[in-house]
Amino acid sequence: MPAEQAREIVVGTLEYVTDLRFPGMLHGAVTRSAIPHGRIVAIDTTKAAAMPGVRAVLIGADVPCNRLGPADVDGPVLADQRVRQVGEAIALVAAVDEGTARRAAEAVVVTVEPLPVVADPRTALSPEVPKLHEGGNLAGRIGFASGDVEAALAAADVVVERVVGTGAQEHVAIEPPGGVALWEAGQVTIWCGSQNPGLHRRKVARALNVEIDDVRLVAGPVGGAFGARNDDPMPVFLAVLAKAAGAPVHMRMTREEVMAAGPKRHPFHTTVRVGFTEDGDLAASDMTALADTGPYVTSGPNVLKTSAEMSVGPYRMPVARFDGRVVYTNNANAGAFRGYGVPQVAFALETAIDEAAARLGMDPVELRMRNLLRGGDRHGLYGHAVTPGLRAAETLAAAAADEWWVSRREWQRAARGPWRRGTGIAMAVKGVGLGSGRGDAARARLICDINGHVRIWAGPNHTGQAIDVAYRQIAADVLGMDPARITVTVGDSQLVPESGATAASRSMYAGGSAVAAVCERYKAALAEAGGPARLVELGRAEFEATFHLPDVADPGLIPPKRLGDHAPHLVYGCSAQVVRLEVHELTGEIRVAGVVCAVDCGRAINPGAVIGQAEGGVAQGLGFALMEEHRLDGGRPLTTSLENYLIPTARDVPEIRTLLVEGDEPTGPMGAKGMSEVVIVPTGPAVAAAVADAVGVRPARLPITPERLLEGLR
Repeated sequence: MPAEQAREIVVGTLEYVTDLRFPGMLHGAVTRSAIPHGRIVAIDTTKAAAMPGVRAVLIGADVPCNRLGPADVDGPVLADQRVRQVGEAIALVAAVDEGTARRAAEAVVVTVEPLPVVADPRTALSPEVPKLHEGGNLAGRIGFASGDVEAALAAADVVVERVVGTGAQEHVAIEPPGGVALWEAGQVTIWCGSQNPGLHRRKVARALNVEIDDVRLVAGPVGGAFGARNDDPMPVFLAVLAKAAGAPVHMRMTREEVMAAGPKRHPFHTTVRVGFTEDGDLAASDMTALADTGPYVTSGPNVLKTSAEMSVGPYRMPVARFDGRVVYTNNANAGAFRGYGVPQVAFALETAIDEAAARLGMDPVELRMRNLLRGGDRHGLYGHAVTPGLRAAETLAAAAADEWWVSRREWQRAARGPWRRGTGIAMAVKGVGLGSGRGDAARARLICDINGHVRIWAGPNHTGQAIDVAYRQIAADVLGMDPARITVTVGDSQLVPESGATAASRSMYAGGSAVAAVCERYKAALAEAGGPARLVELGRAEFEATFHLPDVADPGLIPPKRLGDHAPHLVYGCSAQVVRLEVHELTGEIRVAGVVCAVDCGRAINPGAVIGQAEGGVAQGLGFALMEEHRLDGGRPLTTSLENYLIPTARDVPEIRTLLVEGDEPTGPMGAKGMSEVVIVPTGPAVAAAVADAVGVRPARLPITPERLLEGLR
């Protein structure tokens, strides 16, 4: 079933939240820091406030509660004492048009005393480095060991050690953050893209010291997210400015603002040691990771939590250890990003396994297959049992059976110099939902009319993946109804019950399960009453249901009281990918010729949407692997726009073969589970494996730019 807005999206007529206009509407702009670290001495708004057409100028002192979260490390709404990154918001301006607002924002005079910059996460914890927060520069740490790793590695026949790095990646959603806010009768309605309306409502209510019921958020349509709309401050900016100006306020960030101030994927420095027996059985894994979260905590510790769990990949691991730290710096703010800490650690692990296969003289598929988790097996680090719906072996087998892998040697021999050919393969798993011990839940509400038309309000929200269409499909199947008689609404906090974030690959699994549950309740009531008209007559035409994502039944090695600290998953999505590419041995240029993406998503409710998500994930993964990197020098951005930050274009994205490995997740709606995140994870290590196959150089840093590869070739 196609997305309801598909045609409008393709022809460019869909009205996004940033396209909305209201009578008497003002336009907003932000004054931002030009330096990465400094003490604010003075903020002079006199000139800006006196400009014709300016209706409001706000600084931190004008915000009732100048915090974006409950702790200082969450950062202020508007910096009023220190600035900690280039692009940090200092003042807000509302004016009669966008040009006036931006000129007024530039007219705000901010006097800043520069402070030493913390630019290198590897030295951020040194005693001589300035503390960015009262508690120091350590934002979080997670460590866990399932046994004596050193002894296991000492006894292993082969030990591979890899020291790797992955860069900061931009989300590059097609629509920059923005929207409109309107106050009426003491209540605010904010039209602004959001992956987590409940979280954003709490942020607005805290900042303005109002009740959360007085904050309504309409979170779509939105032109993409990928994690960037999870906790960004735009809804707070809009609400604060509209209240001060006494009029509707529209604001939209420029691409340059997004590049400077928007969240990025966390850069990682990762070291892994993996031990094997001479027969190819895994003996142990030991991984340390250092993540740079930028100046504020955002999602840093939670990202690291996911990295820890996925540090052993989809493999049986007799003994494992993970030790990870996330630190504050004056670099770009890092936040949620598709994959959520898994691409960074998977790159380390998968390239180590690929190197081990070469040293053991084994086929990389055979080596992985003999060590893969099967449904019901115990997790390689935490020891909890995974769901029987995991189909990792079947996913790897599907990718390895594709012609592009089977015929890789013939294809390689057909290369013509100076281009050399290689083919690589890699795997990954990603948990579905927020994990055990987190109280993760989604909700749905249903109302029928006398004619049997059904309206459903459900979450999580739609941020480009057409989840509302999938919800309608599920409802139609449960109720045995024509989908045309079902209307689904998502993203409006006034109508949709709180259902958590569009994140963690939970939308289909959690939201779809809530929709199925509310439809089952309606179906049972319908049979009892004898028809929809009778339900309406009896006043029983409205139904609600909550789906609580199941925790692991047995926490394994995790102490039960610390279940939420580690948040292990019961359900995992899985992907295996094959990449074939060519390397120019004189210039280091890489041309990707094709990608096979096998994905275990349980039962595909909407196969077309699954394929679309897989292709988008692969394209984003190719960017992460080959060209995308937000670069800084001393905390100052060097990549400032799409002129110098490269993303894959239609010419860079090759043919992608998506293979749906159908399964049946017993805890999911009609056997479905999430898959939109895991498909970005194997691309990087598969590209690296293909490069090694082509030219014998095993890349240790993503992205694999021509300059870096050429240095390795020399």
